[in-house]
Amino acid sequence: MPDLSYDTALPLNPVTDVLGERDGVVLARCSYDNAEGSRAEGYLVFPSGALLAGDELAGVIYQHSTGGREAFLPEAIQVAEAGGIALSLAIADTGDPVRNLRESIFAIRRGADLLTSYGVDRLGCVGHSTGAMMAGTVSGIDRRFRCFVFDSGMSGMSIFYRETSYPEIARRREAMTPAEYEPLLALMEPYDCVHFVGDAAPAALLFQSAWFDQSVSRESCERFFAAGSEPKEFRWYDTGHVINEVAAYTDRARFLAQWLDLPGLPDRLRART
Repeated sequence: MPDLSYDTALPLNPVTDVLGERDGVVLARCSYDNAEGSRAEGYLVFPSGALLAGDELAGVIYQHSTGGREAFLPEAIQVAEAGGIALSLAIADTGDPVRNLRESIFAIRRGADLLTSYGVDRLGCVGHSTGAMMAGTVSGIDRRFRCFVFDSGMSGMSIFYRETSYPEIARRREAMTPAEYEPLLALMEPYDCVHFVGDAAPAALLFQSAWFDQSVSRESCERFFAAGSEPKEFRWYDTGHVINEVAAYTDRARFLAQWLDLPGLPDRLRART
């Protein structure tokens, strides 16, 4: 297994830039020192006054690879409307696939450091696609999280690089000889989330997959779920890779509300649909 430990005493040096406030919810750009590489950047969303109150709060860290840090922003706002704090991140994009994995994993864990410094005492994590795989790896090594949601995830990035027809990855694969490509996959394979989700307990797991996903095979989705520890749920939706079915949002809100003690979260979703 790769060494994904880091010095938890490292300062975060957080910087927040408030962009606006509406109906008791504050939206801010946020950055903080990662354990490796560049500073992590995202959006921090919280109820007015929450960062000063010192109350015990629920927190959710989101990481989206297809749509970046803005893709989960509506759901992050709903978490804040329900009384929690949310951090919405993107995937690291350094040009080095292995470095991307490490920095993305650490961004989630350092995000947990940030939210707990604001008084969060119960954490959830939601990842989409590559973000789901990063969350899957975190699930086996970080005990601060009560629950994880894996949206369009699969068994791991080395498998994704081997199987997918996603154009950017397919071009990379075609541009390299097997003698060049296989060592890259070997470097990525130890980070594959399928090795970690079996150790996620006692955290609860929700797997959300799409019947018509052209980027992720059904078999890999099922292997990912089979590897996960209990308690766990698996839901399928009639969409492509970006799961935009209302039922998926509802299922996610219900799951987070249950495990993070945020009973108002499903109500906030219904108010917007």
